[in-house]
Amino acid sequence: MLRRVAVTSQTDEPQVFYPVRDVADRFRTSTSVVAKAYEQLEDEGFLSTVRGSKTVLQGLSAARRLSVLGFIGTPAAVPAFVGLQDYRTFFIRVRRELRARGFAVAMVLFDPAEMRSGRLEKRIVKYEFDTVLWYRPDASAREIILPLKDAGVRIVAVGDYAVSPIHLRYEIRRDTAINQVLHYWRTQAHITSVVIIRGVRASAKEESLQRLLEQEQLPFEFRNADSKSAAKFLESLGRAKGRGVIFPSWAASMFAFREPEGLMQLADTCHLAFTGGPPSIPFAEIRDVHAELVMVDWQLVAEKIVSDLVSKKAFERDETTVFEAKAHLRAPLSQYAQVI
Repeated sequence: MLRRVAVTSQTDEPQVFYPVRDVADRFRTSTSVVAKAYEQLEDEGFLSTVRGSKTVLQGLSAARRLSVLGFIGTPAAVPAFVGLQDYRTFFIRVRRELRARGFAVAMVLFDPAEMRSGRLEKRIVKYEFDTVLWYRPDASAREIILPLKDAGVRIVAVGDYAVSPIHLRYEIRRDTAINQVLHYWRTQAHITSVVIIRGVRASAKEESLQRLLEQEQLPFEFRNADSKSAAKFLESLGRAKGRGVIFPSWAASMFAFREPEGLMQLADTCHLAFTGGPPSIPFAEIRDVHAELVMVDWQLVAEKIVSDLVSKKAFERDETTVFEAKAHLRAPLSQYAQVI
């Protein structure tokens, strides 16, 4: 909170900041706790202390002369960045937090073919990043990551509900939230059968979904998405009563782009669950429809990762920090889905 105040209050010239004792009184905490926070902000170049007098918020002109804490690269696959709202939100929040904390950050947008050709590896090495923060590395990332480490680039991997080919320093888990959705479906929504939609891309999450459905004793089946007749496919899903439909990330993205109105009509007749977070719904006005959403607090994720980068805790290989997603039941899509 103090960091946000410092960032939003900075002007070109230095100015007096809040006294430690006043902040401690305001938040009903000890002065030692506030002093520790001030020391952190001083290390980051926001504050300076005039001994025996006052705390000064550095001016922007002074901040420009400070060296950056590090140069962070964030590889992002173009198809996922365009199609998946949660994927895109991760990079936006992390980039904002990195810049606020004194890091230089550059996103490296790439086509999956660049992984196989070696071009992505060359681009990353050329940019001379200190650290690469890799969100959702897949199996093909292993061949790139090893030579990057040999070149002295530190890799910090963030996994999200899928098997990772490398050690994960941070992991987002969605199973507990999905289990809450399924339990609600069975006990309160009176769902008697579930359909899991397979998108155009293979998903490593199907085995986990199957296990959770079996634990909840809900009958289920997988259906391959029909991209050629998307409207008819969605219409067919809504004919059965007491049905719940699960849309993993890529399936949700495909139908939100190709048949947004049909997707919202289906939400009127069935319970829908978006396990990869809310979808991006372009080319359509989002109506007053509800769905079950598995949500991640991306601001919390960004703040924790960046704080660990500042303190160097992000490079501790023996530790994995876990972030648990939360279930939002009967959530209004108009509140959470992005219109692009």
